[in-house]
Amino acid sequence: MSELPKINPPIDLDEVPRPGTVTAVSSGAAAVVPIAWLREVNDHGIQPGELEPLLDELAEVELLEEMVSFRKNVTGIDNTVFISPKGQTRHAPRIKVAISPPGSLNPSAGTASIAIHDGSVAAGEDVPPALLRQVQQFVEANRPVLEDYWDYRIDTDELRQRLKKI
Repeated sequence: MSELPKINPPIDLDEVPRPGTVTAVSSGAAAVVPIAWLREVNDHGIQPGELEPLLDELAEVELLEEMVSFRKNVTGIDNTVFISPKGQTRHAPRIKVAISPPGSLNPSAGTASIAIHDGSVAAGEDVPPALLRQVQQFVEANRPVLEDYWDYRIDTDELRQRLKKI
């Protein structure tokens, strides 16, 4: 029986995610797909646009690393708000708000995405009406600075300085 190669420095192996998931890794994001899907791609190839949903999800996961979180003392919103630049996403500018739990600092937890252009719910969990009104007020008061951050025209420090609390 042959020995396993020694790795220097030693590494800890994480649990392998279930097939069909997307997960963050140190260099960005990775997709875990069933081997049957890879065989299908190998046998039949990929049509233009077929990977768009996967690419969009990978871009969203990668964006988690760029998100900054702010609590009520900065935003005036009862729940945590996550703000990010565009990254590799293709959707319109948006911010996220923590839903469950409301004070979470984890943008992978239960969140809803709110469009910057009109304050509508773009994705995610149901947003209680009172919370949606708060987020819409915040977006309205901060639309130019949120758009500047989304488009990489300002850094995180300037974002924090320019945000208006509701």
